[in-house]
Amino acid sequence: MNESVKNSKYGLNRGNLKMIALFCMALDHIAGIPMSAWLDTLSRDSALYTCDMVLIILLRFIGRLAFPIFCYFIVEGLLHTRNVFKYAARLFLLALISEIPFDLSHEGKLFDFGNQNVFWTLFLGLVAIYCIDGIYRKFKLKKPARNLCIIIITVLAALVAFALKSDYSSFGVITIIIIYLVEREEFYLPLAINALALFVFYFVLLNMPELDFGEYANLIPIAIGIYIAFVLTVSTIALVLSKFIKNKNARKMFAACVILSAMSPDEIFAFPNVFLIKDYNGERGPKIGWLFYIFYPLHLAVLFGICKLFGFY
Repeated sequence: MNESVKNSKYGLNRGNLKMIALFCMALDHIAGIPMSAWLDTLSRDSALYTCDMVLIILLRFIGRLAFPIFCYFIVEGLLHTRNVFKYAARLFLLALISEIPFDLSHEGKLFDFGNQNVFWTLFLGLVAIYCIDGIYRKFKLKKPARNLCIIIITVLAALVAFALKSDYSSFGVITIIIIYLVEREEFYLPLAINALALFVFYFVLLNMPELDFGEYANLIPIAIGIYIAFVLTVSTIALVLSKFIKNKNARKMFAACVILSAMSPDEIFAFPNVFLIKDYNGERGPKIGWLFYIFYPLHLAVLFGICKLFGFY
């Protein structure tokens, strides 16, 4: 990290960035839960429907800033925490505690196994980079063997996230791994991981039985193939160019945003994080650990209460 930034009293500290992430996440969930539920009750011809829809889109775009910051600090947590096992245990416990509020707020049911909360993704990402970090620190492997081990760990962690149907799924775990690899000055391994992830993601999408393309069924594979080629080309060029970003924090965040944008185009709105994280001064800032951990399940419970109050569930 640039020492002039690290030692400066200016810039954003860890507490500032986490508060920004929590705020953006809250806006995203307000738009995605009560406001979206309200939208379903409105007439499509009304001006209120249009206003609500535009506001939802705007807030959800702002919400794209949250997840990459959480991923960034998962990697920071691994690198700087005194006890990785306690850190992982906190994430696992939070994932368990958050599941009921998550299910209630998103589906209106006490238990729903269709999707799981984002802290399962963050937990799996931490486990994956802990294993990868162990390969770097404890094993004297030649680069091809080491890279193969890293890819295997990535695939296994991504498959678990996919099977769990956790928020951001496989790409969330892969984003955390990419941030860690760029921290390690790895610039070409992320290219292989990105390509593999894209092919698997769109292959699964293409073969989802619930999607019926009707008379266009024969054209869809060609269209998806062209789209994969386009996204892969753009994301590969972007990842290669990330090597030339001088600020290490910005470099890691840029790579993370590229990976997420390859998964879903609306994640392009996460790129302002590159400028936010560039001003990260490495300082701890205000202690918000307790707030950071309770805010997620608490605000989901509040949003469910609002939906219940207005009869959306």
